[in-house]
Amino acid sequence: MQQVLEQAQKLGEAILNSDVYQRMHKAEMQVTVDPEASKAIAEVIEKRQQVEKILTEANVDKNTLAEAGEAMEAAEKHMNEVPLVKELQESRAEFSQMMENVNRLLRLIITGETGEETGGCTGSCSSCGGCGCGH
Repeated sequence: MQQVLEQAQKLGEAILNSDVYQRMHKAEMQVTVDPEASKAIAEVIEKRQQVEKILTEANVDKNTLAEAGEAMEAAEKHMNEVPLVKELQESRAEFSQMMENVNRLLRLIITGETGEETGGCTGSCSSCGGCGCGH
């Protein structure tokens, strides 16, 4: 058990020291201190809360909801155009992919499967409904 915990700690440290994590962490820090990015994120949160508030009302006015939804979408579009927010989104996606790969590798080592085999091809096209595998 001790060896497993030590290896897990080493893996955690390797993740923290990876370029992928460092890029994401740097982007997170930059977004929190950048006025334009902070304002854009705050606006999206505010618009989302307005939509959620409208949805909790007993008699939802569809026009009011549509306008609030459009305002939220516009705020999201603006936020996604802010360079630091784009960098944060890209770095988070890259980190997420790295972690998915780590988990897939662990699963493969432990079970011999990557988890992608579920519902895979049995070799009989009559049983799968046409997965497009060529069998």
